[in-house]
Amino acid sequence: MFKAVLTKLSISTGAISQLSLRDHAAKQKSIALAALLLSVGITSATAQELSIPCDEVEEKALAAAKLNEVERISAFKPASPLERVDPRYPSSAARKGREGWVRLSYVIDEEGRVKDPVVEDFFGSPAFKRSALSAVKKWQYEPAIKDGEPTQQCHQAVQMDFALVGKTGATRKFIKAYKNVDEIFNAGDVEAAEEALNELLSWDTLNRYENAWLLSLDAQIAGAKGDIEREARSLTRLLASNGQKRFDNAVFDDDYVAYVLQRKILLDTQRGYFADAMKSYSALQEMDEQQSRIDESAAIINQIETFIASGKNLQVPVSMGDNGRWFHTLVRNKFAFNNIQGELDTVEVRCDSHREKFTVAEAHVWHIPQSWGQCQVMVKGDSETKFDLIEVAES
Repeated sequence: MFKAVLTKLSISTGAISQLSLRDHAAKQKSIALAALLLSVGITSATAQELSIPCDEVEEKALAAAKLNEVERISAFKPASPLERVDPRYPSSAARKGREGWVRLSYVIDEEGRVKDPVVEDFFGSPAFKRSALSAVKKWQYEPAIKDGEPTQQCHQAVQMDFALVGKTGATRKFIKAYKNVDEIFNAGDVEAAEEALNELLSWDTLNRYENAWLLSLDAQIAGAKGDIEREARSLTRLLASNGQKRFDNAVFDDDYVAYVLQRKILLDTQRGYFADAMKSYSALQEMDEQQSRIDESAAIINQIETFIASGKNLQVPVSMGDNGRWFHTLVRNKFAFNNIQGELDTVEVRCDSHREKFTVAEAHVWHIPQSWGQCQVMVKGDSETKFDLIEVAES
């Protein structure tokens, strides 16, 4: 067993008043649910390219990390896209007006091909996942160049949005059902509201606009039940479903988006997802007229930075979930597993400039060279498995 002292960060909420989605929901509900959602293309995909190579080593090992690891690469030409095939819109989803999105990560190999794409999350029809994976495997890049030779490039990410031309707002049927769930929730019957919401979520005709509203309500119900994992996930999915102001297709206004980001900072900090909290803070800082929320959230970010630099270990309790995969972005370069209850198969570390794959050993501490950049771990195992991931302090 991993014997180091485990410490969770205790977050002071003094700088932030009690954040509840219900506080802001009243304002948003004054906006008609059938408000115009401007038309977007049938499908779209946007990728955030990273400019660091990936020297891949795929091996299963329980030994300590190798000495004299790769050094930071200074001269590097990133991969550039040559061809991107649009995902096919599943005909069954199109006929029913169903919309959604898929978030994937992948690697670009030395020949510019996409390798090992993984679905990190999705919302909408399961057929969207198959279509997105099929499309991204056909993408072609001019490969990254290191020392004059083609090399791999790691940790690419893309969200593919499945949207139909001409879809606007919510249907009358949806508005009626949504109001019914909302009234039940506001009357204080959380369990009945959750049951009604689950029935509504099972509809196979939901568009992106309706998805965003349902995810907002799901986060409210999760918050009322004290389920911070579910609330944080629903808010993350809400942001993915919301659209973007720069494309003039956002469902919620800036003030609500800023509120969601601020709430996510608090929740992700409480969960030990420090990298996610800091990412939300960066997004909040880029928004106009949100200085008060930025100032309030800065106190939590300062606590995170202090904790990361401290000699305390960070413990992240994990439940694998139905798909048998769990993703986490690290803020330290050493990690370990503790208190494994169930079966874990492999852990893959995908960093900016390197990746490795291992079997999981509870008594082992993985050391990641600083030169590899920021890293994400992907753990595979049985869906019922629970464990603690420990981000180990330097001392």
